[in-house]
Amino acid sequence: MSWRTIVVAAAFLFSVIKVYPYQPLTLLTAADTAGVPREIEDPQCIGINKEPAHATLMPYDNLPKALAANRHASGFCRSLNGKWKFNYVSWPQQRPKDFYLPSFNVDGWKEIDVPSNWQIKGYGNPYYSNYTYIFQKDFPHVMSTPPVDWTAYKERNPVGSYRRDFDLPANWAGRRVVVCFDGVDAGFFLWVNGQKVGYSVNSRNAAEFDITDKVRRGKNIIAVEVYRFTVGSYLEDQDMWRLSGIFRNVTLYSTPMCRIRDLSISTSLDAQYKDAVLKTVAKIKNDGPDAMQPGRLSVDLYDGEKPAGNGSVEVPGLQPGEEKVLTVQMSVKAPKKWTAETPYLYTTVLTLNKDQKSTEIVSAKTGFRTIEVRGRRFLINGVPVKLKGVNRHENWPDDGHAITEEQMVRDIVLIKQANCNHVRTCHYSDDPRWYELCDQYGLYVLAEANLECHGAWDEFNDDPRIKAAIIDRNVANVENFKNHPSVIIWSLGNECGSGGTNFRAALKTIRQIDPTRPTHYEGFGTGADNPADIDSRMYPEVQELAAAARDTTLTKPYYLCEYAHAMFNSMGSVEDYNKLFDSEPALLGGCIWEWQDQGIYNRIDPAHPITAFGGGFGEVPNDHYFIHKGVVFSDRSLKPHYPELRKAYQWISIYPVDVAKGRVMVKNKYQFTNLAQFRGKWKLLENGVVADSGALRGLAVRPGDSAVLQLPHWRLSKPGTEYIVRISFETQKDELWASSGFEVASQQLILGKTPDGPAASLTPSSLTVHEDTSAITVQSGRSQLIFNRSKGGIVSIKIQGREILFPDGGPILHLWRAPHQKDDMWAYAVWKKYGLDQLAWQVVKMTHTDGDTVVKVTVALDGKGKDGFVVHHTAVYTIHGSGVVKVDNDVSFSRTDVPLARLGIRMLISPEFSNFSYYGRGPMENYADRKEGADIGIYQSSVAAQLTPYEKPMECGNHEDVRWAELSSPVNSIGVSGNGQLLQVSALPYKDEELEPVEYRIDLPNPTSTVLVVATKTLGAGSWGCGPKPLDRYIPLSTAQQFSYVLQLK
Repeated sequence: MSWRTIVVAAAFLFSVIKVYPYQPLTLLTAADTAGVPREIEDPQCIGINKEPAHATLMPYDNLPKALAANRHASGFCRSLNGKWKFNYVSWPQQRPKDFYLPSFNVDGWKEIDVPSNWQIKGYGNPYYSNYTYIFQKDFPHVMSTPPVDWTAYKERNPVGSYRRDFDLPANWAGRRVVVCFDGVDAGFFLWVNGQKVGYSVNSRNAAEFDITDKVRRGKNIIAVEVYRFTVGSYLEDQDMWRLSGIFRNVTLYSTPMCRIRDLSISTSLDAQYKDAVLKTVAKIKNDGPDAMQPGRLSVDLYDGEKPAGNGSVEVPGLQPGEEKVLTVQMSVKAPKKWTAETPYLYTTVLTLNKDQKSTEIVSAKTGFRTIEVRGRRFLINGVPVKLKGVNRHENWPDDGHAITEEQMVRDIVLIKQANCNHVRTCHYSDDPRWYELCDQYGLYVLAEANLECHGAWDEFNDDPRIKAAIIDRNVANVENFKNHPSVIIWSLGNECGSGGTNFRAALKTIRQIDPTRPTHYEGFGTGADNPADIDSRMYPEVQELAAAARDTTLTKPYYLCEYAHAMFNSMGSVEDYNKLFDSEPALLGGCIWEWQDQGIYNRIDPAHPITAFGGGFGEVPNDHYFIHKGVVFSDRSLKPHYPELRKAYQWISIYPVDVAKGRVMVKNKYQFTNLAQFRGKWKLLENGVVADSGALRGLAVRPGDSAVLQLPHWRLSKPGTEYIVRISFETQKDELWASSGFEVASQQLILGKTPDGPAASLTPSSLTVHEDTSAITVQSGRSQLIFNRSKGGIVSIKIQGREILFPDGGPILHLWRAPHQKDDMWAYAVWKKYGLDQLAWQVVKMTHTDGDTVVKVTVALDGKGKDGFVVHHTAVYTIHGSGVVKVDNDVSFSRTDVPLARLGIRMLISPEFSNFSYYGRGPMENYADRKEGADIGIYQSSVAAQLTPYEKPMECGNHEDVRWAELSSPVNSIGVSGNGQLLQVSALPYKDEELEPVEYRIDLPNPTSTVLVVATKTLGAGSWGCGPKPLDRYIPLSTAQQFSYVLQLK
């Protein structure tokens, strides 16, 4: 039974047994709630005195600043970021209740940075939970008594009290003053100068308060009381670190009393997608005490600093508190269009005029683009598009959720360089600056509301008590970000069960606000029962996806909001999924789960720094390893997954036509970019070494078209030489996200034969054999091999008298690996059941035959596992006098249905052999289902560098399609090749059994050997942590097989 089946079944049971209003047996006591504000457990209290949600806006003091649209550079903006006085308590009852009073002395308090998460600053515990509520689930309560071993038992509901002073600019006199909190987790109360202002819940949308009547000239005091848990926490059950505090910008800004409260900008294109109409809807409100005389609203469009269009409308007189909605439309001839490939931005400037003087200027960056859903196709500006993206959480190991603009830019550059054109804000509204950057750099955004109740699943589907909160969070998401051209889809939330009537009400509401964008919620399912505009799934198998693409009963674009789970050493078959995306018109695309590992640094013990996963801070409950599942590591260094994603997502495909004659097919998969914008190059490699290179001609290939390109007609005449041509495309000029010469696509095409390996001298040399009752010793030139009769294999290899083999170092048949955690755990249980990790080897026979130039030693072994599992292995060692040893292996099993981690041999070699070179796929590790992003070439590395730095140690470092490999010490080397077969090879400083039990990589022991693994088949990486296991073709089974390899001792 799949995990989805289990979840659906559980959801059905919930739906059958519950009756609303749902009132479970509470674990709440009077002592728990004494002195606790009632608002934090009131599901219908979604805020007190908050301003209505609106577009991200800022008044500007002049036109140049409005055109720059840098909100925080406005003269009417003051940041309250910086040092705040701070007090932390574990229970609400312990908080200083009167701290907001000006008379309360906070001089003795410590200071904390705003923005930040207080756990990152050393207050309380970070928690990692996938979906288990980290407080006692007892809706709507958050103060109920949890199990005694839970961290929340002692830290029931921590409260952070923040206070600071600020001065009001003199030129703000007579104007409105607003304080805006972009993100506070989870809920907070606000006071200014000792007066209560309001309350907010919803940690990830702007909370604004009008404090005009609370502030005064000169010094002011602002106080904020933040609660770790509120009833809103039931709707913020996202798979992430649970962190608290004021973690985004706090901003003061000022507006005139009569102001532009909100604006909505939309663009539409004509039937030819050439000319456009710009529609601006502004809400003008009089917040002053006096009536406002009529005025005028001007709307001006700018291309850079150049006017590109204008319009205006009369503003009628407004009574105090009155608001009017005004619309201005203008025609724009042939504007440059916005797409993720061509993110061209104009600036729309709104000016409120009175008596021919401007009283307010606001602006918004504007992109001309239109979105359509036609049947099962999703169109931007009339062109069907594919979305190839990632799910991105806001997390940084140093700073938790308080990320900076520089960190956002680092993400967006890496995402763009990985050929992504799409990002999903999972599973909440991001920092407002992120959407501005996506507009600027060019990413299509699925903007998701701050909603996930995974731990409750369907319980809130129809609960009237929480309906308003579900709608409010969706409204805030849409209102805040409706003017961003990058936002192309609204998502109602994530993993809140099937959604029920509450989500359908939210869907209806946001469609009324913005009918221009399609909607999404994966929980609605697919087909006729899905009221949203896009069908969506998580983690289907490749075969399921193909079937859905061809299902004639489905009528909407089909989208994978999550796929190819990237936990630790995983993310297999991305190429397989993307071949379907490209070939099936009904498939919109999808988002990898997820962009980055979400580790945070734990440096409490300076001698034991870790990038923590669940439990890394001692928190209970937690979901352990499940937080590390990104395409890149937590610090944004690249994982081996990154080049694979970059290759699968590349927008240029190269196919052979007749490569021997230099003819190749190039397909342009970009939707709006001609290949003439790129430089094309080719390189010819002989046995991995560049022999020739040049430029491609005739690259003017339009979007969606293909062309045959002519390369030189090479003379491939060297016998025994493998020829590979590498074709690549790179940027011709600097882009915002990449410098000139950045490679955007590449492909290797094999032209000639695969060589057996580096040329090995087989010059006859002396061969001597010494045999006794315990061993067979073969002296081959400068090399000596000892075969032990009782152990049935080589127990010693010496080169020039130096022992290179670690005691009991093999080679020995090797069938398993230190598990990748989650992503091969479906097979791990089978390995353990049949004892693949601890086979007991028994010698069946060992013989040798002597020849004039070779000696053959034949060893037959039976490896006994558990539950009757037996491996039969015969190895024939053919030893040449030149130090070359050819090993032919014949393997069979007592069962034919056991999935193997690998089929190969392992050798434990002296750690002096610390240099590793190979001719195969690299430079990063790769696996059968994750190798397309790894070029075939000759690579040099250290053995230590082959250990991929997963925070939880596991098998890693594999290289596919290896022609030859070599380990070397300062004086000797041992080489391996495939005797005409391609091998999988790894060289690590640790054995699997040393890697498996270690929790954090800092705890790995000092290496004692170099571990060489040579395999003919290796299990794919898969994505089973939250998705399917590898495809059948990537799973080696325990069927009878033969393989060979050659050792060369120097």
